[in-house]
Amino acid sequence: MHPENYLKEYWGYSQFRPLQAEIIASILDGKNTQVLMPTGGGKSICYQVPALMLDGLTLVISPLIALMTDQVENLKNRNIRAACIHSNMHYREMERILDSAQFGGMKLLYISPERLQSRDFWTRLKQLPVKLLAVDEAHCISMWGYDFRPSYLKIAEVKTLFPDLTMVALTATATEFVLEDIGRRLEMTDPVVYRSSFFRSNLKFGVLSPEDKLERVARLMKKVKGPAIIYVRNRRQTREIAMYLSRRGVQAGYYHAGLEGPVRNERQSQFMQGSLQVMVATNAFGMGIDKSDVRMVIHFDLPDSLEAYYQEAGRAGRDGKDSYAILLYQERDYHKLLSQFEQTFPDMSEVRRIYRALGNYLKLALGSGEGATYPFEVVDFARAYDLDTFLTWNALKILEQAGWIALSEGLYQPSRLHIPVDKTVLYDYQLRNPGKDRVIRAILRLYQGVMSDYAVIKERQIESLLGDVSIKLRQVLMELQQDQIVDYIPSNDQGRITLLQPRVHHDNLTIDHDLLAFRKKCRKKGIENIREYVHLTDCRQGYLIRYFGDHSVTRCGICDNCRKAEQNDAEGDDFHILKEQITASLHQSERTISELKQLFDPDQHQMVISVIQKLIDEELIVKRDNTLSAN
Repeated sequence: MHPENYLKEYWGYSQFRPLQAEIIASILDGKNTQVLMPTGGGKSICYQVPALMLDGLTLVISPLIALMTDQVENLKNRNIRAACIHSNMHYREMERILDSAQFGGMKLLYISPERLQSRDFWTRLKQLPVKLLAVDEAHCISMWGYDFRPSYLKIAEVKTLFPDLTMVALTATATEFVLEDIGRRLEMTDPVVYRSSFFRSNLKFGVLSPEDKLERVARLMKKVKGPAIIYVRNRRQTREIAMYLSRRGVQAGYYHAGLEGPVRNERQSQFMQGSLQVMVATNAFGMGIDKSDVRMVIHFDLPDSLEAYYQEAGRAGRDGKDSYAILLYQERDYHKLLSQFEQTFPDMSEVRRIYRALGNYLKLALGSGEGATYPFEVVDFARAYDLDTFLTWNALKILEQAGWIALSEGLYQPSRLHIPVDKTVLYDYQLRNPGKDRVIRAILRLYQGVMSDYAVIKERQIESLLGDVSIKLRQVLMELQQDQIVDYIPSNDQGRITLLQPRVHHDNLTIDHDLLAFRKKCRKKGIENIREYVHLTDCRQGYLIRYFGDHSVTRCGICDNCRKAEQNDAEGDDFHILKEQITASLHQSERTISELKQLFDPDQHQMVISVIQKLIDEELIVKRDNTLSAN
């Protein structure tokens, strides 16, 4: 079959988006390929379609667990055999997935880059029929990238196991220099590079500088109908802004990584289904959110890089309809961001102190811990040793970028259960254990695939079917596990920390100071870039896309600066005189539009309408029904 047939059969689309067909053809020809495509451009299909067409397995490297699980769930819903392996999973699940991948039961296997630092995984990897390696968020491999991950540097070594391996590297946020660095780091020989245009003809970028940000947000929500995301920099603000909007009659919720897993899942579902119009969130919200009708993305605080800003702003208007990306800015935001930047790079004495506390917290002996993964919550750890949480987090990030540890976000994992025995053994067990027979029958009735693979279960659903409050279900499930009849993994939503090297004495902790200084310099440059963007007087979108190497458009014609320039060109002396006259008239009394028009000559009526609209946009006058008044 042709690629279009797979696209139609599994995704229901009749044709590819621009560049997708060419990228797929390049991969199928065995060419190493680099893809630079903005958020929402359809990068995933570029390797998922070839994965279905090639014999063997496609290995996908992805840095975010939430993104991996969303992708896998979407593929499974399309009847595509896919799975992911990450640190929040039980080793028994990992082994079963690897067995399935080894013996041809899978087309796509997603893993986090830290998995490549496990010796046990390399042993299993050698046995897998890997034909294609897809590196998602490939900018993470570059030290010049805004989200450098040292674990990405191991990816190129996969080629030593599979000499004929085809590689595809995909990113939405890479400058020209970072793109070249990706090719070097992945040891791609003469890669074919595909760049999609970053220009978004429907997305209106703008910067506002209100005295009262909360008031302006509330007015924007009333003005622009439809779903919206408001990004803030700390968890406390998410709740405060959501409550403020709710009091103003806006259906708003809040989201951050500190919420319990079931709560995060529920909030995300409410936003996706439309029962929440607005989600106020930290940057923990958004990756993998495939909601095409977001009408507005507001940045309440100043982002720390153009890459982060463009990626988050790009979540608006994926359906091609008019949408807005608004950044709210006050000059003190810049100084606040600089202050936070300095705290992001604590002294080495602090890093060593926190490393020592971490070893004690995890009860690790010197020389032990390499490859081990533990449940880990930063807040609990900081509280246990009376550490500042912000300082602790930044010290841990330095340890991560130095290759000592890997942190993974708290991801809600529902309870899973698998019955590994055959029907004969199970039936015999039921006869000998009548007290557990009802529970087993309830599980088989509710979850039909539980004997062939792990199934997500809901304990309350099983209890409801049993209708017997005297049965202590979790205890029965644990007993069934002890008897090796079921493999039961209870739900959890904790974060994880993986030790990538054995514990050393804190005085022997080594950090690449040149790399740290370089990363600090890059971060500072990112802040200066975003400040330059804020103070632009020419086209905002043109500035953004040129930053990513796209020179196709110099003026978008729809951002706030382009609109101001057009208005200045169109507005002569007569226009400004009319503005003053209309404003003065409305300061005296309210008037309808018809009444205002009657104050001027008929040949001025069209300009009167334009002036009224301009004054409304500038919020110098207010329109209620058909009546105008001075603001």
